[in-house]
Parts: sequence; C-alpha cells; structure tokens
Amino acid sequence: MPFCPNCGKEVSEGVKFCPECGQRLQIEGTPENTSGLGELATVPEELKGWSWGGFALTWIWGVCNGVLIALLCLIPFFNLAWAIVLGIKGNEWAWRNKKWDSIEHFKSTQRPWNIAGIVIFAISMVAIVVIIPAVVFPLVLWGSA
Repeated sequence: MPFCPNCGKEVSEGVKFCPECGQRLQIEGTPENTSGLGELATVPEELKGWSWGGFALTWIWGVCNGVLIALLCLIPFFNLAWAIVLGIKGNEWAWRNKKWDSIEHFKSTQRPWNIAGIVIFAISMVAIVVIIPAVVFPLVLWGSA
C-alpha cells in the first residue's frame, strides 16, 4: 500500500487525496493532468517560464485564459509592474485556473498568444526608439529657436 508523502499515513490504492491530511497524491506511472484545480494543480516544469501573451496582452490574455487577476493591469501606474508579474507567472496561473486537455493543448493555445505578445512588444520598442524621438526632437529645436 502507498503512503502519503506529507503525513506518512498509509492510503488505499487509487485514492487521489490523503484522507488524513488532504494532501494530493501522485499515482505512480501516470502523469495526471491537474490543470484547472487552482492551488492544488501541479504545474509541469516544461510550462514554467516567461509568458509573452501575459506580459504584452495583459488583461485580454488573462480573461481568455482564466487568469482574472490580470485585470489589475487596468489600474493606472500599477499596470507595467503587473504586466511583468504576468510575464513571469502567467503560464503557471493559466495552467492552475483553466482546465486544459493536455500539456500539448496548453502549449498550442499559448503559442499564438506568445507570438502576438512578441509582435506587440517589438512594435512598442520601435515606437519608443523611433517615433518618440522623431516627435520630441523637433519640439526641442522649435523651443530653442
């Protein structure tokens, strides 16, 4: 019989939670899809990492991926910091908050979000480097004339 890794109590075969302490049990040999279980979900290591969709598309990505805490990006002056948090934790939160068919399903859904996020980020950087100086420098020159 298996034992709970948390409390050490003996548990019956096929039980998903320890009846004593409530610890989620991993059934050997079968990687279990725990997506959508919130804090009880086990996030596969391969899904951890930067989320361009979460970073660049913030609240839109959050609503579509079940990460409603992304709506905090709508708070002025807080939004850039929260966008960075979404970039760092977005994939994990999306796995925990929405039910996915498989890791492959998650990855195939996130791929277009990440591509769109990279494109938006690149356009933003071009705007900062090219467009803003093109507008500011003439204003500075007119002001000194």
